[in-house]
Amino acid sequence: MSVKREDLIKAAKELNDVLGLDPQIKTGKKVTENELSEQILEAAELILPEDDISEETMRVIKLLKEESVEEEDDDEVEEEEVEDEEEDEDEEVDVKETEGQDEEEVNDELEEEKPAEKSKVKAKPTPPSTGVGVTRIGAAALVIKRAKNPMTVEDWVKRTDELYVKEGGKPNLKESRYAVNVAVKVLETYGLIEVKGDKVSKLE
Repeated sequence: MSVKREDLIKAAKELNDVLGLDPQIKTGKKVTENELSEQILEAAELILPEDDISEETMRVIKLLKEESVEEEDDDEVEEEEVEDEEEDEDEEVDVKETEGQDEEEVNDELEEEKPAEKSKVKAKPTPPSTGVGVTRIGAAALVIKRAKNPMTVEDWVKRTDELYVKEGGKPNLKESRYAVNVAVKVLETYGLIEVKGDKVSKLE
């Protein structure tokens, strides 16, 4: 079942608005339906449980996911299909398992910034399980903690990815963007940062 272009555009605009995407999904006449679908599916990976996404947009995302699965089923080698499915399942499990941990890691970074509470809260070092000296969400928190001047969200994402790679991790802007989105929500809740448009600045 194909999705109408007008439904794709509505879904794209809602994701741009709710998720504060940067760069945003382009919906102009020059953008093909396939390009729209790919951008929507990519943005869908950033949706958090607390994000207020309409049922119509979620239906569009579900239909697009089913279509992409059907396309992969055409004439591919069976072994490749099994490997792809296992990788997708692993990613989904990783996201679900780490989603709750992400905010805890940001909170740990925040506790290190509060000298008055050092006696009450001991910083919990994150043990590197894969040889990486810092988690991706931890890298996002460190970048904004060390920033002296306001920066764009996209710059924050790039710096997070660079720091994570420097500590021994693998480059992945998509995962770094997810980590920054989580950090923004937590830090805004604590009143430690201010976001205006695509600019992020620390609050004293």
